[in-house]
Amino acid sequence: MIDIGGVTLFERILTELEAVEPDDTSLRVWLRHREPLAERIAAQSRCRVEFTYEQPTGRLNELIRATRGATGHLTLIDSDRLAPPGSLSAFLRLARSTEGDADICLGVTGAQPGDEDDTRYLLGKGGVVAGVRRVPGDTPGLTSAGYYHWHPDVLRDLKRYARGSQNLTTCVEAAVECGARAVAVGIAYSANVNTLRALASARETEAAWSPARA
Repeated sequence: MIDIGGVTLFERILTELEAVEPDDTSLRVWLRHREPLAERIAAQSRCRVEFTYEQPTGRLNELIRATRGATGHLTLIDSDRLAPPGSLSAFLRLARSTEGDADICLGVTGAQPGDEDDTRYLLGKGGVVAGVRRVPGDTPGLTSAGYYHWHPDVLRDLKRYARGSQNLTTCVEAAVECGARAVAVGIAYSANVNTLRALASARETEAAWSPARA
């Protein structure tokens, strides 16, 4: 529920989802505790929103449990990220176009200064992920933009690829190593707003996108 430029990150996500078949979109939101503001915002959205209140771990088994019974493609959105307006809706449209051709579609972006993510994606022809490497967090390169799109069958198969209960970035790396076809969609900017420094930087960046404020 971080506010940037007078709009919460949650509102930004819902706005993007409403631009892509909102009546057919079902969103499950993980929160550590009840957030009345989030519930009010969700009640005004055309998307179907369901809340789960528990400590999220960001690990694969948690996601598999959450998606049991799903029959269509799934999109995972890292809710702590700020991206330019239109980025998520554009990703969803492109990701849907890869269905049947790729096992995983993920958003990638240029690593930001101070980014804690040590994953860098190496891309081949057509944006296919050719490899994943681990580097110091300040190393330039392509890193996760916090968007993933896959069929639930592939997601469950990742449990076999991964070595134990790993985070999702590690699972994608393991899947690629085992032959899964992953394609990347570029996102111009995506900042993980998880520290005060990152928040200040994100607010400065967002202000540059927006019209001058009185």
